[in-house]
Formats: sequence, structure tokens, C-alpha cells
Amino acid sequence: ADLSFQLSGTIKSINVKIGDSVEKDDELIHLYNPNIDPALAANEAKLESILTQIRQVEKDLENLKTLRKNNSVSKTTYEHKETELKNLLAQQKSVESEMTLSQANQQETIIKAPFTGIISQFSKQPGEFVSAGQPVISIYQNKILEVETEITKELWSNLKLGDVIEGYLGDEKLEFELVELAQSANPLTHLLPVVLQLKNSLPEAIGQNVNLSFPQKYQNVYQLPLQTVIDDGINQPYVFVTERKKAQKHIIKPLFINGNDIIFEVDNVIDNPVIIEGQSKVASGTPIEE
Repeated sequence: ADLSFQLSGTIKSINVKIGDSVEKDDELIHLYNPNIDPALAANEAKLESILTQIRQVEKDLENLKTLRKNNSVSKTTYEHKETELKNLLAQQKSVESEMTLSQANQQETIIKAPFTGIISQFSKQPGEFVSAGQPVISIYQNKILEVETEITKELWSNLKLGDVIEGYLGDEKLEFELVELAQSANPLTHLLPVVLQLKNSLPEAIGQNVNLSFPQKYQNVYQLPLQTVIDDGINQPYVFVTERKKAQKHIIKPLFINGNDIIFEVDNVIDNPVIIEGQSKVASGTPIEE
């Protein structure tokens, strides 16, 4: 689970480190927001002042009440003092409401563990600014460790949920189970996200980089000199193959370059000779002398 603050501010302190086991409601990270503590302190001082005034006005009213019995003070004076008390009580209620909000905001400056788990990642350090809603810490439940990565559509098409993928943490071999396969690509990278779950019990792997080995299945794969391929940057790359003494175009799918050779894949098997020279003078259907 990725945890975030609901307020913006600066990371004040981090009470845990990657790999730590935490209990539910443990305080993990504290945030400093310059508007929270001063506002609460100001309201506390304001409330104390209002309460002092209320106590004094209540005493004044008791005295005026006695004086009224003796007609030693006017009714208007007494009513003015009553109005003053009502205004102070209204101010008290307003300030207490503001304090309740400030105290709630103060609680939002603390991220607590939502469940018992293990700290797996930090995205911010003390002193760094964080926006409201921006993930700052990750925690895994029940010691289940996961890896999320992005892969090409070709690799993705060879996978299914439950597949076991090998990985390495340094020299140590690990096994991961595929638990999520995204159905749409990242619009920025054009890669497809996948999530794998570590099958081994290895707390020290938390927060570490692992090398994953995804299965690759190729059919009709060939290796030829680079100059064999025609690629004008507009159309799909292709090679010319001699079939029935004529040049025939075969669209290819480049996989990778190996020195001066290209490794590529085609939809159909190439059983005939490939033209490796003079392609600029050849078009589909051009007669070829064997």
C-alpha cells in the first residue's frame, strides 16, 4: 500500500527504515506544515482569553443582579452585560470549532501504519517538500513482497497469470509468481505493466533491485547481414527472397542487432535464397537469375 499525506508540507521526520516490521497505528512519518501548529496555538490563546472574559462577565452579572434588586442599576445596564456574555459564548463556540479543525489537520501531519506489515519503500526524505496526495512511503502486508515492472507487448503476450518468473538479487536466485497483467500500455512508455509476487521468504529483498528473466518465444527467426534489409524509414523493413526466379518482398520484424548482422522474425518460413546484394535495383516481381 502506498501511503500519502492529505496536506502539503515538508517531511519533518521518518521513524522507520526499509525492512522494518510495524504494527497497526504505529507512527511512521511526521509532516511540517507552517499553517497548522501556529493556527492551533493562536486559537488556544484566543480561547483562554475568551474564557477569562466569560468568567469575569458572569461575576459582573451576579453583582448586577443583586444591584437590580435594590434598583441600584438600570435594566439597560444589566441587559447590555447579558448581551456581552452571549457574544462571548458565541465566540467561544466559534474558536472551539476552529480548534477542532486545527487538531484534525494536526493529525493529518502524521502517517500511521494502516495494518501490521513491512516498510518497503520511501519516495521522500526529511526536509523534502511533498504535495497533498503524493505517495511518500509503501508498506506490504503479511510479508508479501511484490515487484512491479513494465515489459514489451512481445514479452507480455507469452505470459499468463500464475507463471513463475526467475529473478536474481545479486547472485541469489529468486522465484516470482505473476499476479497481475495489465491490459493497456503506459501511454508514456508504450510498455505493459506487470506485477510479480516473491515466492521466497526474503525480508532483506525489500527495496532492492532485482533482475528478472522473462521467457521469449520466437518462431521463424533468422540472422542475416545488415545490408540485406531494406528500410526506408517509412514502410516496414523487408528483405527480397528469390521465389520461382522472381524477387518477392518479405516483411520482417527486427529483434536486435548482433555485430554486423540483424536478427529478425517473419510470419512465414523463408525456404528460398535471400538477395543480399543489389537490392536497390530490385522490385517485387523482378526476374532473378539463379
